[in-house]
Amino acid sequence: MIAAGIFDRYPNLKVVVGHLGEALPFWMKRIDFMHGASVASGRTGTRRLDRKPSEYFQSNIYITTSGMPWEDAIMYCLKVLGAERVMYAMDYPYQYMADEVREQDNLPISLHDKKKFFQTNAEEVFNL
Repeated sequence: MIAAGIFDRYPNLKVVVGHLGEALPFWMKRIDFMHGASVASGRTGTRRLDRKPSEYFQSNIYITTSGMPWEDAIMYCLKVLGAERVMYAMDYPYQYMADEVREQDNLPISLHDKKKFFQTNAEEVFNL
């Protein structure tokens, strides 16, 4: 979607991706580099974008923790995407873990960011 220019055409579009963004936050630097190199080389099929791919990820895409209740990975995503882009979700019924909510409630983040994580981000994205 990013490379196809969807977010240039629809700048207010919001997309929610589960499983901590399917690992894309961990690849953002490489995706930016490879996209830029492809555009610079004139490679056919590579569209020039208004911004870097990572910037679209940080403005149009939200991620959930579904299936990925690992503190280190969640903290990394919070760092690179911001507290406004990461939401709690359980991958029920596929991965039900009774202690998951308690564990994530113990994340080393402020109460303000915790409220975003568990509540207000979802309210905003889904107009609840």
